[in-house]
Amino acid sequence: MAAPASIIPTPPLPMDAEGQRLLARLPQLLSTGAVPAVLVTVFSTQGSVPRRPGARMLCCAGQLVAGTVGGGHLEDQALRDAHWASHNGAVADPQAPTPASEVRKETTENGGIRWLIRYPLGAKLAQCCGGVVWLHFEHVDRDRACELAEQVKTCERSGQVFETEFGDAVLREMPKPLPVVLILGAGHVAAALAQVLQPLPWHTLVIDERPQWADAGRFAPTVQVVCAHPLTVLAAWGWIGQAAQDSAVVQRALASQRGLPPAPQLAATYALVMTHDHALDRDVVETLLLAHFRTGVATAPLPYVGLIGSRSKVAATQQRLVRRGVPTTEISRLVAPIGLHIEGQRLGGNLPGEIAIAVAAQLLTVI
Repeated sequence: MAAPASIIPTPPLPMDAEGQRLLARLPQLLSTGAVPAVLVTVFSTQGSVPRRPGARMLCCAGQLVAGTVGGGHLEDQALRDAHWASHNGAVADPQAPTPASEVRKETTENGGIRWLIRYPLGAKLAQCCGGVVWLHFEHVDRDRACELAEQVKTCERSGQVFETEFGDAVLREMPKPLPVVLILGAGHVAAALAQVLQPLPWHTLVIDERPQWADAGRFAPTVQVVCAHPLTVLAAWGWIGQAAQDSAVVQRALASQRGLPPAPQLAATYALVMTHDHALDRDVVETLLLAHFRTGVATAPLPYVGLIGSRSKVAATQQRLVRRGVPTTEISRLVAPIGLHIEGQRLGGNLPGEIAIAVAAQLLTVI
């Protein structure tokens, strides 16, 4: 099948971060076995449109499960058309897909069904954008969800291109590691911050050794919570140096731990230190600032290391880092106190939710 001129394959595009997170979460989103499910992808666009190629949403029975292709009347119609497509066009819905100017269908080699539908964003959709969106609809079961999730993770690790096909046309995307917000400490601010960050296409990882605080039930469902000593995890990742990693104390600690997460890429990790212990905060801050020297491979430092606390606590921490021989160039990278500041004052007050919003706003300026 020849590709229409508007969807001729293009050079690889940076993968939409929200769409990438959706692909990685597909197995969890379909864990209940809900069928039929349809993955909708913005395949190609022209002119003014709400979302660019790579934006995705998952639908079941005409209802949105996760993601977005732009909202508004376009998304409402896409949900109806996903329901229509999930039944191979047999659903008696006079509105599906009437606002579309072109509808294509193909069967894949493994017997799956794909649809490609063109939507002019004009009067029929009650949208004044004026552009054109091609949406790609694909039936997705549990096996296909696992396949797509593994494929995007493989491409992310290897630098390969992730391809979404229809006929001769291919949407080619380059996934890259999603930002990891590493929160050391699971107190009230950590729980509030994780909630605020939930809509963003970032991976939030919370680490605390206290079981009553490192309780996944206190956090948003997309947050990964690990009950382990922060320094034990950093040692397991090789971020505190080989000597410490090989020490008998660390090895005993590691032997008692199960399910420690794999190390994120330093250059994609944004760390926030907010444990219950000021002495531990200082040790963790030093470890994070020097981690790029200790991994054994040439790598960029963490782009953001933030510390919660008063100005006196920050000053005491900086003085200790100087006494410990930490280079001033590394100490200067410490963001403290954390939170977006306006005219020298942090946004909001001292309630956990207020601090969380100020910190999230600050992260938006650096990620």
